[in-house]
Amino acid sequence: MGHMFERCAVVFVFLLASTGLLLPLLHEKGGAAAQSAAQGDPVTQVVWFGVYAVMFLMFLVQWRRFLGIALKDRLLLLLTVVALASVLWAVSPEVTERRSVALIGSTLFGIYLASRFSLSEMLRLLAWAMGIAVVLSLLFVLALPSYGISGASLTQGDWQGIFGQKNTLGKNMALSITVFLILAMSSRSHRWIALSGIGLSSVLLLFSHSTTSLVVAVSIICLVPFFRGLRWKRTLAVSLVILTILLSGSFAIWFVSNPQIVLGALGKDTTLTGRTVLWSAVLKAIHERPWLGYGYSSFWLGWEYPSADVWLATRGNYYDSHNGILDLWLQLGFLGICIFALNFLRALLRAVAWVRATVTAEGIWPLAFLSFMLLSNLTEGTILQQNNLSWILYVATVFSIATPPRNPAGRSNNHSGVGEYPEPLERRRALIR
Repeated sequence: MGHMFERCAVVFVFLLASTGLLLPLLHEKGGAAAQSAAQGDPVTQVVWFGVYAVMFLMFLVQWRRFLGIALKDRLLLLLTVVALASVLWAVSPEVTERRSVALIGSTLFGIYLASRFSLSEMLRLLAWAMGIAVVLSLLFVLALPSYGISGASLTQGDWQGIFGQKNTLGKNMALSITVFLILAMSSRSHRWIALSGIGLSSVLLLFSHSTTSLVVAVSIICLVPFFRGLRWKRTLAVSLVILTILLSGSFAIWFVSNPQIVLGALGKDTTLTGRTVLWSAVLKAIHERPWLGYGYSSFWLGWEYPSADVWLATRGNYYDSHNGILDLWLQLGFLGICIFALNFLRALLRAVAWVRATVTAEGIWPLAFLSFMLLSNLTEGTILQQNNLSWILYVATVFSIATPPRNPAGRSNNHSGVGEYPEPLERRRALIR
């Protein structure tokens, strides 16, 4: 019973972190008495306070276990510490202090997931959360269209489900498609459930009209066969990587020369619906504080803060850069960018090693999720974001693959170097035979 309760609690937190659990139910349509960006939403804060209070108690009881997992990736810990230390130079120290505590809680929850569940178990719990989100979103669209379908002038008629915003629905459905795609590859007995999840998630994604999320989902679907190809013999795998790089480079060159063709097909203009104008204004703000930034979560706080200059330049009230790297640069400067880039690169190399050292579909999940994280942050910002599902999953994934996968004999392979595990798959298969 206790084990079941724990799993249900994890699914609940996944739904909460996806921002799809509270928005439509706890606020009046359109948002009554909206809170300022600096204050945040008190109802959501109370719920998250309860989650993190439980996490803190668990940390006190099992601090050795938590610490043992946490020390396996000190770069990620360093990034969190820098975010907390940024209170010393933040333009709004009180906001940085409060949200840094939430960031520590989010990171601790990711560490808890890595210490408590295998990647396979984590993936299935995530599938439960995504499945519930899909079903509830469809119910809201059909039974409560005033909530489930946008009535705003710019997005009127776009589906938003239980997420209160079409792009948030699109991003979560792209993640849902990724999760169910991996599960469809791993389970024959319940494959119809995974395929149904893919189908329903695709319907919600298409009717959300979230172009970026659609591109992310299609990209992941196209990349999965490439990920499986990494399990081929070394010479074939290297050839596949080179071929992919050449094709990607050729497409990039063609896109730079003919951007209007692709963007026009996606219903976008050359400014990416104003994003390039926003990015130009953000880069000017970064130039003012390039090394350490404005402090964690201390930039997009309204007219009384540095975000006012961006608002004036773009004539729009933005609360993020619509780019994860730019948002991180605004918060923690070039220092934060370097730490995250090194951490992500090492995680990517380890994820590739996991693909080659495992035979299951779940072994592809870390690389698939890291690809999702990278692609989604090109136009949305989820890096180092407190109370956010993508960040929680990133932390859980990074710490989960910090330990080499177990070989068929049940022993863990020791690894040397950054992201390299010895005994590639074909060699171990030969030893078994």
